[in-house]
Parts: sequence; C-alpha cells; structure tokens
Amino acid sequence: MQAIEWTQALSVGSDVLDGHHQMIVDCLKRLGPLLGQPGREDEITAVLAMLEDFVLVHFSEEEQQMRAAGYPDWRRHKELHDQMYDVVFKLKSDVEHGRVPEAAKLHGLIYDWLIEHIMGEDRKYMPFLENPDPSAGRTWHRSNGRPY
Repeated sequence: MQAIEWTQALSVGSDVLDGHHQMIVDCLKRLGPLLGQPGREDEITAVLAMLEDFVLVHFSEEEQQMRAAGYPDWRRHKELHDQMYDVVFKLKSDVEHGRVPEAAKLHGLIYDWLIEHIMGEDRKYMPFLENPDPSAGRTWHRSNGRPY
C-alpha cells in the first residue's frame, strides 16, 4: 500500500484548506495500519466517522471560499464533493454492518480520491483564491431561484 504523506505539492494556497487537507491525510494515515487486521472494525469505523465528519466541514469551507473568490465552476466541484461524501459514508456504513472491504481496495480508493481531487480539481480554483473576482460578492442562486 502507498504511504500517504502531506507535502507542499498538495498545497492549494489557502492555510485553512491546506490544514484541512493535512487532517484528512492524517486520518488516512491512521486508517492504513488498521485495514486488513481482524478485530479492528470498531477502530476503522471510528476513523471513518471522523473522516466523514471532517470532510463535511472541509467541503463546506472550500465551497464557501470558491464562491467568495468567484470560481465559476464551483457548482460542479460541489457535486464532486457530494459524490465523495457518499463514498466515505458508504464505506463507514459497510464496516458498521460487517462488510469490511478489501484493505488495498479501500485504501487505494480513498488515496486516489484524495490525491486526484486535490492535485486535479482543487488546483483549478487556486488562481481565484490568489486573485478573487471583484464581482464575486453577488448572491448565487439555485436553478429554482433560491439562494445558496
């Protein structure tokens, strides 16, 4: 299994978001040694519950920063967050119900999700954090007209 380490290459240029990403990496580092170990399901569930709670906080903050900076593709990015949250929730639920996924598959899935998302998707909003759109203070609306 690949070791997950935070490096400056994962930075998105925001101390808050980088700190969140570091905490997610720390959760994954805690999860790695537990996977594939019989009788560790409670510990795995606890780490996945912490990860689930934390990604909700992180996604919310990241979405707020993207909107405030005027990142035009923030809605699609939010959809990716929703999909990733569903993956974490399903993994936690599976473990809670005695369906422990294969260790390498689980670790690989989360690792790929984290690294690919940060290095791919999160990098796209970096220029907007560095140089926010001055008109970004406007209210964003859903397709039904209600504000976000």
